[in-house]
Amino acid sequence: MLCRCLLFWILLRRADSFSVTVPSSPVLVVRGATALLPCEFEPNSNALVITWQREEDARVVHSFYYERDQLERQSSDYFNRTKLNHEEFTKGNASLSIASFGLKDAGKYLCIVSNSKGSDRGVVHLVYTAFYSEPRLSILLKSTDVTVQYETEGYPRPEVMWLGSGGQNLTDHLEVSSASDGGLFYLKSSYIAQSPAFNVTFTLKNPAVHQKLQRHVNVSYDGNMSSRTSVVVLSVLCVFLLCSTGLLLWLYCRDGRK
Repeated sequence: MLCRCLLFWILLRRADSFSVTVPSSPVLVVRGATALLPCEFEPNSNALVITWQREEDARVVHSFYYERDQLERQSSDYFNRTKLNHEEFTKGNASLSIASFGLKDAGKYLCIVSNSKGSDRGVVHLVYTAFYSEPRLSILLKSTDVTVQYETEGYPRPEVMWLGSGGQNLTDHLEVSSASDGGLFYLKSSYIAQSPAFNVTFTLKNPAVHQKLQRHVNVSYDGNMSSRTSVVVLSVLCVFLLCSTGLLLWLYCRDGRK
């Protein structure tokens, strides 16, 4: 009886000594990149079993046992996108890579490892982000005001400001909508100026990836839209008269030849 208790105590100590190590902080992954989910364990060459799955619904992301990948029960969301480096197993490395990372891949993953030393698990938290693209500028001139607008897309929702020439915060209009696949926010931000001459700065911050975009806009015009309209109308009339004169001359020359 004493021998059995001693054996049980030894096995229990061995099981307690086996552990899986994963990052304690979330892992940030950029849209379209390959995500690396770190997971380390105490190596042993016997009966290695590695299972990666989603924590929230237990979907199988990748499995390895009987000395080969076992993907029959793998979720279709990860088909042909996951990889374990078998050569790293002897070093205690069970890290998983997921290609073409998207918003739907964000969340928590379980790394479950078992071998003859014991079994343990750890949770890896993946956070999705996307750099905002180069802002596209458009300027709309009206008789009473000028609208300056920037458009861009990225993730997550950013911090947006319009600053005046003295650094003061200006009132702006912001529209943010999500794409059909939920992978990006489409942003339209505009500032309306009542003055025909102004200098403003558009600022966008995406703290998740330490991204900061600043674009300066300097606008100056005479503000007389009615005179511009008259010039355009006059130009059109001149072109029409020239075309009419040319047509009459051509008809005259043709009749003269007959």
